Amino acid sequence: MQYTLLITGSPYQSKACHTALRFIRAALNKYPNSIKGVFFYEDAVLIGNQTAQPPRDEINLTKAWQEIAEQHSVPLYLCIAAAVRRGIINESESRRYELEQHTLAEHFQLEGLGTLVDLINSTNKVIQFR
Repeated sequence: MQYTLLITGSPYQSKACHTALRFIRAALNKYPNSIKGVFFYEDAVLIGNQTAQPPRDEINLTKAWQEIAEQHSVPLYLCIAAAVRRGIINESESRRYELEQHTLAEHFQLEGLGTLVDLINSTNKVIQFR
């Protein structure tokens, strides 16, 4: 069985990203190919901001998700419209808006809702964390 994770809760105002992280670690430990992709939507896209600096006594959620992507080749998608609205842009969007830097963290990709639809149509279950 393959899952798509849809995360909509803010990493700073909800437990959505924490709970999804625990779920994906457990799932990947037991079934290594069980996660097709993770789609971050609404305020959850803040997880992909490379300039965010959590307090030192808290888990660095961005880094934890990057480790999941790197170790298990799980794609991490951010909704492009939600991300750009919140100042999270990749290099091409940076050029498009004539900005000097980008803020998208490594291992995250900006994608449209079509990617979410493809994930939903190609997996057995979608689990939302909000």
